[in-house]
Amino acid sequence: MITLDQIIGSNLEMLKAQEASLKQSLDFVQKAIQLFESKNGSSKIRKRRGRKRASKPASVVAKATKVKAKTRTREGGKHIDRILAVLKEKKTPISSGELIDTLFKKQSVDKDRSHFARLIYPTLTNAYKSKILKLKNRKIHITS
Repeated sequence: MITLDQIIGSNLEMLKAQEASLKQSLDFVQKAIQLFESKNGSSKIRKRRGRKRASKPASVVAKATKVKAKTRTREGGKHIDRILAVLKEKKTPISSGELIDTLFKKQSVDKDRSHFARLIYPTLTNAYKSKILKLKNRKIHITS
């Protein structure tokens, strides 16, 4: 028969073995931490992530972006300019579907009408909010 002293002795041996194993693991983890800290923490130089910065001075970059903005409006304008042009051309209030059809026929870049409409609707919403356009009886009017 197994005595209480034998059970306690075997449990004590098992716990001591686990303690030794855990000490060994702890030593390994501490050495790994020291290794990583010595490589990263002391140098304080961190590699930059993301896009590289422009090699040109900021003034040159700013001038280039201004030129692009001017050429873009000269080429065809923004959506609101095109919308206003169509409304002035028709001279009567039109529905948003007719407006989008007319604008879609005038452009040649976008081949999908539903995609083109998804680009125009936010412009119409902003024009309603800024009171450039007015929606009355499901027809779009120019506010004067």
